Amino acid sequence: MQNAYHPFVNEQTLTPKTQRITLYGDAAYELTDDVELFAEFLGNRRKTYQNSWRQFWTFGYTGDNYGEGGGGPGTFWADGWTGYNWLSPTGITNQADSSQKVDYLRGVGGFRGDFDLGFMKGWAFDTYVQYSRSKGVYRDQQILQDVYDISYFQSASCVGTVTPVSGKDCIDLPWLDPNFLAGQMTQEQTDFLFSWEKGRTKYNQLSFEGSVTGNLFELPAGPIGAAFGVTARRDKIHDRPGEITLAGNAWGATASGITAGHTNTMEAFGEVHVPIFKDTGLFQDLSLSGAARITNVKAKQAETGITDKNNGNWTYKVGANWTVSPWLRLRGSYGTSFRAPALFEQFKANETSFVNSRRIDPCVQTALNLERGNINQQIFDNCRAEGIPTNYAGASITATVFSQGGIGVLDPETSRAKTASIILTPNLRDIFPDTKLSLAVDYFDINVKGEISQLGASAIIRGCYSSEFFPDEPLCNLFGRGLAVDPFAIDNIQDKYVNIAQQQNRGVDLTGLVQQNIGRFGSINFLSQVTWQLKDTFALFAGTETDNNGEIGDPRWVGDFNLTWRAPGGWNLFWGMDVIGKSSNRRDFARANRDDTPGRTCISSEIRGEYCVDVSTPMTAYHSVSVTKELPVLKLEATLGIANLFDTTPPRTSTIGGTGIPALIGPVVGTSQYDFLGRRAFLNLSKTF
Repeated sequence: MQNAYHPFVNEQTLTPKTQRITLYGDAAYELTDDVELFAEFLGNRRKTYQNSWRQFWTFGYTGDNYGEGGGGPGTFWADGWTGYNWLSPTGITNQADSSQKVDYLRGVGGFRGDFDLGFMKGWAFDTYVQYSRSKGVYRDQQILQDVYDISYFQSASCVGTVTPVSGKDCIDLPWLDPNFLAGQMTQEQTDFLFSWEKGRTKYNQLSFEGSVTGNLFELPAGPIGAAFGVTARRDKIHDRPGEITLAGNAWGATASGITAGHTNTMEAFGEVHVPIFKDTGLFQDLSLSGAARITNVKAKQAETGITDKNNGNWTYKVGANWTVSPWLRLRGSYGTSFRAPALFEQFKANETSFVNSRRIDPCVQTALNLERGNINQQIFDNCRAEGIPTNYAGASITATVFSQGGIGVLDPETSRAKTASIILTPNLRDIFPDTKLSLAVDYFDINVKGEISQLGASAIIRGCYSSEFFPDEPLCNLFGRGLAVDPFAIDNIQDKYVNIAQQQNRGVDLTGLVQQNIGRFGSINFLSQVTWQLKDTFALFAGTETDNNGEIGDPRWVGDFNLTWRAPGGWNLFWGMDVIGKSSNRRDFARANRDDTPGRTCISSEIRGEYCVDVSTPMTAYHSVSVTKELPVLKLEATLGIANLFDTTPPRTSTIGGTGIPALIGPVVGTSQYDFLGRRAFLNLSKTF
């Protein structure tokens, strides 16, 4: 069991210690009246450190077990025990820290200007070359697998030998010493069991883009504007894990190889803006726009030499903008997009991780779970057809999950997006002479197909046993069962990157702006942006659509409300409120625990009896205030403020109850929308040169 009250737990980092250094500069020089040379540079270093803790364990037998009860000595570190027992001492340690250092550099250089000759007169051009590099160095503390292997059913002292992978002089670890298990180790024991490793990840990108913009010819409503361009880009990745990981010598952690490869991308694009009507009846202004892009991508994996091509992928967008009157404007668009697999999704080397077998296995306690409605008859029948007992309690071990990139298999992601908007800018001069009001309502509908992702161990196994084609379902070939200690235990799962079915998001954005002039006291601006989510569905396979809208981490609405007073003398006062709407996992909880009583989230347990849980969060608001002073003579701006003014904490939910309980950090909801830093003051200085 995890000990939530051990001092090591209180040492764990919630928000990592972070240091950032950023340097930015840009320059421009006019070569002629029509041509400008420009350059940009950005350099950034980020260093972070995390304190952590973990549990570790081994296995052994007591006294008379060796020799099938023949009076053997038992496991070496269990000397003195008698009887027939199986031991699994579990310790805790704070030797599980990690750190990262990331250096990022970006340089841009190019030319921009206007054409002044021939048929291109009046057109503008922009061409540049960009190079960027990111180098990350990450360090982790690992438990050494070869040290662990020595203690596993250890039959004799290891003193005088050397560990086969790490090359350490062996010492015997006191696995039944309470101090050792509580993390109170000697320096010699710590140095033997744990070790730091260092890995590196490098990303490089070299790109070129050139474009021209101008007017093609005149129409009665105005000129047809156009833009054309080309892009060439080379992206490269090289990720080398630490030596411990490369050697597969990290106990209870991932093992992976070197991820390396590059992609070459060539694109051509064009855009056009066509004015249709101007100052004609209901058409104060009506214009259409269109854009198209063709993309060719070639990928090559460094280690294997495997190549893949995604050629002739073209996307487009069409739109309309209709100004009905000075206070009413309508707009809409329809577009498609294309995303080739990312570097890591294609080239990721084979990586291993571990997952609790019992938690992902639908064949555990099938008789009981069928009765409770946690599984259907199809799963029950397929598990029984494989010979798994209906009262099988599940394996108490971890299964190994293998994941890797999908070069040669992955297709690009595609999507389509529809939008429709109403923009209102009423004239209030007759009623409120010094007030301006604008309101925009935007409807959006985005559908992504062939999204690149990993299925996940649980989805693979459940998809196998819920299939009517079992055992010929292809998912059933992605995992295996059978260990010496448990012939029904899930042993390994193959979980590489694949294209899944689709994801859809639909909603409404509302933006409102009020500007009020208050004479010699300055002006007040109020800006509000709210998003109502109408649909958020995800389908891992065709026919498996789930709607996450309104669940914890995916609320139906969020919004921010900002009030700014621009006072005389260069003073600005700001108040802001970020709001996260209420949410609930009631639907998932009811489905998992077969409780359809409205408003009720309770479980009947043989151990606890009936108990109820809270799987909902209330509306949460975070307030911030600041004051800004502008100093034009010094070209300086200073801002002093307080974020999370009322020290609002993330909402809490129940921590027990099984499926349907949200992800937690301690007792609070672990989603990124909420503030984990608490009340804090900040000072920002900005100077213009």
